[in-house]
Amino acid sequence: MALIRLNNQSLTAVTSAGIPIRSGSVLQTLSTTKTDTFSASGTSFTDITGMALTITPSATSSKILIIAQCAIVCPDSTGLQLVRGSTPIAVPDTSGSRFKYTMIGMLATGSNEIYNNGANHINFLDSPSTTSATTYKLQGVARSGSYFINTTVYQTDNDASGVSTSTLTLMEIAG
Repeated sequence: MALIRLNNQSLTAVTSAGIPIRSGSVLQTLSTTKTDTFSASGTSFTDITGMALTITPSATSSKILIIAQCAIVCPDSTGLQLVRGSTPIAVPDTSGSRFKYTMIGMLATGSNEIYNNGANHINFLDSPSTTSATTYKLQGVARSGSYFINTTVYQTDNDASGVSTSTLTLMEIAG
């Protein structure tokens, strides 16, 4: 059951009026869709333009459900990370020099793969423990060369080359 604001009242005004908010209720939803293409290079994670949202949780007990889908491809090792503020989240525990990805991108090395991109998906439930405005974003990286979002390595305009969209959705869930 989603929260409906009565007469555009704030969440505090609604709850003080005696309307209970159950744990697990969706309190707010934000979403963005990236329909343009993007590319970057370098061995450091970089922000993907258009793939960031800022949400202000109504209580410190709230959780944020992040649902992301992003198409990324590179002729070398590539991936995405989910970031809250400046802190990577939903990354694996590992040691050594391996990149820590939230989602691994498509490696385009074969003649057919250079015309495709792979959609990566994640659902992650975060506990930011704050009522301050909090930004969630996706960042990309390539081990070498460039990576491409919503397009292919060879961005040719023919029916063998594909383009796509990417989305980021945030849902505040009552704790």
